[in-house]
Amino acid sequence: MRILRSVIPTDEQLKLIGDVRPGFRLIRGAAGSGKTTTALLRLREQVQTRLNRRARRGDDAPVRVLVLTFNRTLAGYIGELARGSASDNEALILDVSTFSRWARSLVGKASIVGRDEATEMLQPHLRSLATTHPHEFMADEVQYILGRFNYDPDNFEPESLSGYLKVVREGRGSAPRITRTTRERLIREVIPAYMEAKQQRSKIDWSDLAPMAADAEPDLMYDVVIVDEAQDFSANQVRAILRHLHDGHQTTFVLDAIQRIYPQFFKWFEVGIAARPEMIYRLRENYRNTAAIAAFARPLVDGLPPEDDGTLPDFSSCRRPGSKPRVIVGKYSYQLRIMLDRLDRKADLSKESAVVLQPRGGGWFSEARRVLSQRGIPYCELTRENEWPTGPEMVALCTIHSAKGLEFDHVLIPGLSRQVTPHGPEAGDADLERLRRMLAMAVGRARKSVMVGYKPGEESALIGLLEPATYKLITA
Repeated sequence: MRILRSVIPTDEQLKLIGDVRPGFRLIRGAAGSGKTTTALLRLREQVQTRLNRRARRGDDAPVRVLVLTFNRTLAGYIGELARGSASDNEALILDVSTFSRWARSLVGKASIVGRDEATEMLQPHLRSLATTHPHEFMADEVQYILGRFNYDPDNFEPESLSGYLKVVREGRGSAPRITRTTRERLIREVIPAYMEAKQQRSKIDWSDLAPMAADAEPDLMYDVVIVDEAQDFSANQVRAILRHLHDGHQTTFVLDAIQRIYPQFFKWFEVGIAARPEMIYRLRENYRNTAAIAAFARPLVDGLPPEDDGTLPDFSSCRRPGSKPRVIVGKYSYQLRIMLDRLDRKADLSKESAVVLQPRGGGWFSEARRVLSQRGIPYCELTRENEWPTGPEMVALCTIHSAKGLEFDHVLIPGLSRQVTPHGPEAGDADLERLRRMLAMAVGRARKSVMVGYKPGEESALIGLLEPATYKLITA
């Protein structure tokens, strides 16, 4: 499958690429602004500078580079890009990984509970709150707490989470509201019981992995670090990364809070990074999308709560022409047929890439697999893959979550129903805000065309946010 094309850096990107001073840098980039490509071009400059200095000084120590992403699909994709950006030199050690895989390499063997098991373990204690909030929301709230505030999984003390009592819960929406009493009971009753339940099962959860990695003996200290999609890293994950930096390190965080899809908010000073103006670069221009795609995506992010690390795309900078996105109404099989028919007419799949995106994986892809096979269209599956596929297939199947950071010529999103996009009814609902960001991110993966589909009477509330003037409606 084709990866990102080679690019010529723009003036705003060149300033960042040429900055090889040690320390932290934050790239706050809008969707389509080339922030990941810029970071990897910056990586190439940093690595070459260090290798040249090593040769001059006759140093024996290798140059250690760590590139972290938030999921396995993106790790495979970035790995292909990073290996092309870094010098082929035996003195260079390049590690491209997800945070969880990297942290597990530090912590060693550990039995980790999944999301469903963690929710099941929390449910008896959440019921004791007599709250009207859904258990899944409250389970996410627990993970939000354990991701943001530093604690010791082996010797847990509720007081270590006391900062939660007064902190503004940014990144979690304004609804459902969490009262002070509920906050108190979460950190004094629910979380201690949950920690004890994990100990009884001799297990940890994904939140525990970060403080454990931070406490691991730092055998490997890194010279150059790139953290991509950093808005979906937790504070404790960043703290763990900071514990493994060499003196004189060059660490770059690439992020856009507008595209955050996990409740991982924190402020940089909380992890010990003073985000001074000279450390921050903001990329606003959207180079990926056509003007029509940008106009289609805009209503999904308009009005979302602004955050320091968020960058609204400069939609006026999208001057490349293109056809309006299609919104296709009918049964799922009809949506797929219209989408693939149009792809067959308009796209050259020997050169152009396409992806079928779904909010959820598993059986939701069954019909797409069947139809693609029936039509004789080769395809690959990207979700949760460690390696980026290098075969000739130019059509991919992928969940929206796993599409973060990727790029395709054509994006197809059939079956956008209420069932796969559940959320609460209140304004400012945390799940609805997350879904808006997620769909905007999915649309923003496209360079040339976008097609979205739904069954009448079952459509997601997200459809109602779209501006009819920005798309062409096709009905059965």
